[in-house]
Amino acid sequence: MRWTEENTADRTAGAAGVIADLYERHRSELAAFFRRRHPDPATAEDLVQETFARLVRCSNRLLGARSPRAFLFGIARHVSLDAWRRAAVRAIVQPRPALDTDIPASSPTVLAHVCEALAALPPVDREVLELRFQHDLSYVEIAEALRCPIGTVRSRIHRALRRLREAWEAAGPGERGEDHS
Repeated sequence: MRWTEENTADRTAGAAGVIADLYERHRSELAAFFRRRHPDPATAEDLVQETFARLVRCSNRLLGARSPRAFLFGIARHVSLDAWRRAAVRAIVQPRPALDTDIPASSPTVLAHVCEALAALPPVDREVLELRFQHDLSYVEIAEALRCPIGTVRSRIHRALRRLREAWEAAGPGERGEDHS
């Protein structure tokens, strides 16, 4: 097919329809994605808008994507990383006062062990878990969103789940609510 003004107009209209559908179907899910990464609700909402603005700018690639949803989350991931980079630069330029760290210690619980294990995971492993279990992306969609091989996605998920399982087992049966008398 030769590119003509007519073809370009059809393609642009098709992309606009896909973008509108993605917005309607995934805007709230995308907002939740950003709220987990950026505590300020206004920032999260701004990042949703920035994601869709970038989606419009690269709409020519959207129509060729296997999964528009995975393509959307790939863009969202980059928007989030860019926001973190901007925040890091601001923190270096304008350091904030230290946070109060006098949080009362509680007895170790399963949740604490698992949360520690989750926090200790490399960011890429936490990210694949979130995309898989919170946003229900398939392995193929995650691979497309992260632009990495599906084998890498599988190994990251396997490694992360193994570490969480080890933290669960380290908590001991009493702390898990199991009675092995």
